[in-house]
Amino acid sequence: MAMAEEMAGPPPAGSVTDIERVLAENIRTFCAQCEVVIHRGYMQIIRGAPSPDLVGRHRRDLLWALRSARLYHRLAGWEDFADRSLAELIEVKLKQLEEHWEYIYEPPSAEETQKLQKMIQEMFPDES
Repeated sequence: MAMAEEMAGPPPAGSVTDIERVLAENIRTFCAQCEVVIHRGYMQIIRGAPSPDLVGRHRRDLLWALRSARLYHRLAGWEDFADRSLAELIEVKLKQLEEHWEYIYEPPSAEETQKLQKMIQEMFPDES
């Protein structure tokens, strides 16, 4: 397999295979679904009062979205992937998913929270 990838090189201009086309369609569909997961997390988890079941389902959705985004990112990162804008889109989507995960499921430590509160107080001394 590695030898085939090494020998392949960039495709001739204008030639996209059926598999590449399917991959691109799947990445587009996947990115749209990621928006749904992120929006749901914001509306139901961050702003809402979620049940443990809802949090568990969202956590699992987000975990699988992260895993899948990493795979798609790796595939789209090959130099011969035809759609560079799609490669950039999946990179952005991966970053959004990582930030969403961190914000919800990896809250800052007590030390980090104190640092942030101190910084906010210094920046806005007249605010309580």
